[in-house]
Amino acid sequence: MTLPPGYILISLDVTSLFTSIPKDLVMHDIINNWNQIKQNTNINLDLFLEIVEFCIDSSYFRYNNQHYQQIFGTAMGNPLSPALADLVMENLLDSVVRILDFKPPFIWKYVNDLLMSIPPDKIQQVMDIFNNHNPHIQFTYELEIDKRIPFLDMLLIRIDDQQIKTEWYMKPIASGRFLNYNSQHPLHQKINVATNFINRVQRLSTNLEDAEINAIIDKRLNLNSYPKGLRRRLINRKQQHNNIAEPLPNNSQNLENTYRSITYIPNLSHKIDKHLKKEYPNIRLATHNINTVGKLFTKVKDPVTNDFQSNVIYSIPCINCEACYIGMTTNELKTRISGHKTHYNALDKLLAEKTATTTDTDYTDTQIATLKEKTALMNHSITLNHRFDLNHTKILDKHKKQQSLPYLEVCHIMTTENSINKRTDTQGLNSIYAGVIHTLKNTAK
Repeated sequence: MTLPPGYILISLDVTSLFTSIPKDLVMHDIINNWNQIKQNTNINLDLFLEIVEFCIDSSYFRYNNQHYQQIFGTAMGNPLSPALADLVMENLLDSVVRILDFKPPFIWKYVNDLLMSIPPDKIQQVMDIFNNHNPHIQFTYELEIDKRIPFLDMLLIRIDDQQIKTEWYMKPIASGRFLNYNSQHPLHQKINVATNFINRVQRLSTNLEDAEINAIIDKRLNLNSYPKGLRRRLINRKQQHNNIAEPLPNNSQNLENTYRSITYIPNLSHKIDKHLKKEYPNIRLATHNINTVGKLFTKVKDPVTNDFQSNVIYSIPCINCEACYIGMTTNELKTRISGHKTHYNALDKLLAEKTATTTDTDYTDTQIATLKEKTALMNHSITLNHRFDLNHTKILDKHKKQQSLPYLEVCHIMTTENSINKRTDTQGLNSIYAGVIHTLKNTAK
């Protein structure tokens, strides 16, 4: 791109964009853009506005066991906030550009970051127009220094003939570290990270010679412990085969792929993937690590108490013996425990009514027999006249995916001594897991 004579580069940034967006401005922009929005929804405008308003007003968080509600702006972390912020910024730009008495050669936007080219004597006018759009949305600006200005991970350079050249850019405070070669991740992940980095530096550096680009790449890869030989091969491969995608195997082109995630274990995960590809070419495995960076740092959010946790496997000890009950719930744990309490309350009511009419304490009543079939916990309680300590319920495991919970429950039932769960609770587990379960039992002992 070549800029008009005398034009300079300037970047603008909104101060705290999300929390500065007024709700009435959001509603105004939605109404103004409804002709475009309605093409993507069957909801009418009134209901759409009501839903958006509900999402904005319902944002809250908890800190030190106190609940706080968002009183202005769109909340950080609200899934709707980025879309609303983008809508507001697009409308702001449309309004501002129409007011300017000159036409900017370009305006680049990324969320709340703007980059544009303007005449040097129009700086104050531009800032006044931007900041007058709405009193809550205020901009700061940064001018080019030595004809250079950063934007995201790119450095724009205005050379003497007003042409724009670019270089890959990294902030001075950046560590320059990414996935280390010696970290416990599959080799293909490390190769992909390095290849993506090489590709980005090469694409964004139009102002450097190949030797300079390669020196930057080699320095960063070396910082992340990539071997010298591998660094050279990756750089040469990108230069020779840039943007050439490898074709899929012929036996998988016409099959619908199924994706599954497994825990990464060095050597083993790769062998599992290799064997699966032979028999099931449409299976795609992605590995994940149990030890993550997040586990190295102190938790800054208020912990969710056990009562409010969901998608969990739990155990309840018997007060009268060493038995315990293993259960699973996708709801909050307190809701499931409330269900057990309801069963106990129903049992106590039936026993009280029976005691009032007869001295027979045998559990033979039809209603009691029906209650006995509710859960293994009630079966044990009624059969042996025992009670479980619901106040000492313990969470054994949890998982984000609900479909994984039944398998986790079976594993915990089979590895827990004195479990009173029904035999049918463990029938869903494939016999291939028998050896693993046996090993877990011996390890626990």
